[in-house]
Amino acid sequence: MSTHSNEQESTTNHYASSSQPIGTGLSKNRQKKLIRRERTQQAKADRKQREREERLAKAKLEGRDLQAEEQFRIERTLAGDSKRRRQRQWENEKVPIIDSNFQICLDCSFDNEMTDREIASLASQIRYCYSYNKRAVFPCQFTVAGLSGRTWQCLQKETGFDEWHHRGFCSTDKHFVEHYKDAEDGTSHRKQELVYLTSDSDNIITHLETDKIYIIGGIVDRNRLKGIALNKAKEYNTCHARLPLETCLAKLPTTKVLTCNHVFGILLKYREHGSDWAKALQDVLPSRKAAEY
Repeated sequence: MSTHSNEQESTTNHYASSSQPIGTGLSKNRQKKLIRRERTQQAKADRKQREREERLAKAKLEGRDLQAEEQFRIERTLAGDSKRRRQRQWENEKVPIIDSNFQICLDCSFDNEMTDREIASLASQIRYCYSYNKRAVFPCQFTVAGLSGRTWQCLQKETGFDEWHHRGFCSTDKHFVEHYKDAEDGTSHRKQELVYLTSDSDNIITHLETDKIYIIGGIVDRNRLKGIALNKAKEYNTCHARLPLETCLAKLPTTKVLTCNHVFGILLKYREHGSDWAKALQDVLPSRKAAEY
């Protein structure tokens, strides 16, 4: 009994730096992950605090009245001045670019295939896509098709989701083929403009065309649903292709299946970098992918 007590005390002391109680049922790897996460969160909080203190010190040196500035900011926000200014800027600078760019559609018709956790992750990725597009040098028309069920419910909880349509965003519960039917005769001749992007395709895309609509499969499956996006493209007789990872990267040891927001970001960066795939990939892929260019 004494030995067990000493071992338990040793374990407790070893993880004393963590504010998260370490349960006896957790593995050592899980305990280490919890500690790393807490340390990362604390470092982030400390950094924000330092930045805030530096801003305050700088403002005082410049003789600025911070309280008056904050009050002015609040009044402008309540009056909607900043919102109207951003909308005017978007309409004057971004809308003409959107009209001359390719389109991106995220296919959310896989709602029933995913778990609640995967649905929540997909909703988060859609939010990232919208944010990327809003800040992009060359934004595009971003459509989320087949949006319904749990994915729709998750997005409804996002602050300001109802206003996304002001920034090059469109959502519909229609299937992407149905959504892109010609409005006049109801035919699907626009299908020739659709390109479904999936890592399972044998076709490698070489360049993006402004008259194309690139479809991204809205799937978060933890590798459970192999080939489901490719099957969807074949089912609707839609052209399909994969990004040129092999031709543009010297080494990509991790999975070639990218998240929706990474694919979205790569497409936007491709045009920003003058049709340079390598630079687009380097800008978007996270360091944990350990890609070599």
